[in-house]
Amino acid sequence: MKRVFFILCCLFLLTGCWDRIELKEIGIVSAIGVDRDPDTGEILFTSQVVDPSGLKPDGGGTASAIQIESSKADTVFKAFRDINQEFDRKNFYAHNKVIIIGEELAKEGILPVLDGITRGKEGRGYIWLCVTKGTQARDILINVRKQGIEKVPANSIESMHENTELNFDVAVIKLNDYYKKTLKSGIEPVIGTLEMTEKSTNNNRESFGQSSLRARLSGGAVIKEDKLVGFLNEAEARGYNWVVGEVKSGILSIPSLLDDKKLVSIEIREASSKIKPEIKGDKISFTIDIKSAGILVEQQGSGTLKTRKEQYDYLKRLEKELEKKIESEVYEVVEKAQEDFNSDIFGFGTRLNKKDSKKWKEIKEAWSKDQFQNVDVKVKVKAEISARELLQEPLKSID
Repeated sequence: MKRVFFILCCLFLLTGCWDRIELKEIGIVSAIGVDRDPDTGEILFTSQVVDPSGLKPDGGGTASAIQIESSKADTVFKAFRDINQEFDRKNFYAHNKVIIIGEELAKEGILPVLDGITRGKEGRGYIWLCVTKGTQARDILINVRKQGIEKVPANSIESMHENTELNFDVAVIKLNDYYKKTLKSGIEPVIGTLEMTEKSTNNNRESFGQSSLRARLSGGAVIKEDKLVGFLNEAEARGYNWVVGEVKSGILSIPSLLDDKKLVSIEIREASSKIKPEIKGDKISFTIDIKSAGILVEQQGSGTLKTRKEQYDYLKRLEKELEKKIESEVYEVVEKAQEDFNSDIFGFGTRLNKKDSKKWKEIKEAWSKDQFQNVDVKVKVKAEISARELLQEPLKSID
């Protein structure tokens, strides 16, 4: 009798997955775009869905690897659910790479958009978040399908974000980090910016079915109280990255000093920054200490450095030029953040809170109104350039 009871119990444990979903029943979403429709005022939700028939490894398939599906509704959650009324697959968002929010909708607020996606467990915290500049999110998703080597265009957008480790001209952020910054006191986020650019077709790209319009990650989008308030250009984005310590690698061009109107290229290999608050009575100021190390990778100017001392002096002069360039870009973005946006994208308030929480409580309510705008900021930069073996003169033709 005990044996029979044991066998019956085991049968219950051997039941299948009652709620499983077959792969052939779902549409794997790789990218999401959310806009405010300019004609109807509704939410325009766009998803980039992977079409497995276009991913044949032998390259024999002629079908596109993705399909673009859109729907409109009063809310975000209803809009992406309504896609199923016209699409033959149930959209599956666990492999989504990026959320793109249209510029006009981002000016209204970003968290309400994200709420409709994440509250329904339709998104993951490690995906990239960005806004558009001068175009709609839907247009980005449509045009990016025609550029790059990747068959799934969302992978191209993901790679653009990951490649910022080699290029600090842009500011990027993941979904979880956006939540942390926008909900934290004393700091505002800067997020990635996607725009459409006209690409030259001199290399006959059109013959391969590729559009002259290209999606480009550039600069950064400044947020204040969860709303888009403006954009940083690439130089300003570099300055921002210097301040917040997000410089991993990149190329800076500075005057050659050997030849007028010529440049040298410095590859940044290491960088660090510290923000130090100073409180003297009612006066609050901040000092930004930046340290940078790089190598000279290119010089256009031609000249003769005969002795080691001349080479050493030349490098020291280049280091001063590099320091001046970094300092200039930092001051430029600090001024813009204070005067144009009044948005503490650097986390000065957070640093002040750590140093003196009592003082922070006194000015916290006024910080985003007028306190941040009026604090003094001093920038100190120390740069080093190594790789002295690269000081040989550029190649020159023999007369």
